[in-house]
Amino acid sequence: MKKVILFACLLATLTVMFSCSSKPQAWEYKVVKVAGKNAEYMADYGTLAFGDQTAMLNKMGKEGWELISTYTEIGTSFPNFGNSEYVTGLRDNTRTCVVNFVFKRKSDGKEAQPKEKDKGKKK
Repeated sequence: MKKVILFACLLATLTVMFSCSSKPQAWEYKVVKVAGKNAEYMADYGTLAFGDQTAMLNKMGKEGWELISTYTEIGTSFPNFGNSEYVTGLRDNTRTCVVNFVFKRKSDGKEAQPKEKDKGKKK
């Protein structure tokens, strides 16, 4: 019985040693920006609408991308045109303009290849 336990401990130790020595997984990342669209009359200063993103999310998933985070970009809703008293009251002066979806997937270790249209351009 002692030999079996000793062999199991040795096997577990070797497994941990070899799994820790492997090189770390490389990832590639992609950010998809979705801009809001005008949702109401006087929409230049009002609420923006963000459509259903199910199709985009499903497409990204089929391509191997995993959604890991989202964040928003905000902008001024009611410009004050240099006069700090121009907009007052209970309304917020900002609104969400863009929703950013952050994806990752396992990298094959190769750098991203330039697109055909970018190959002829000078940097």
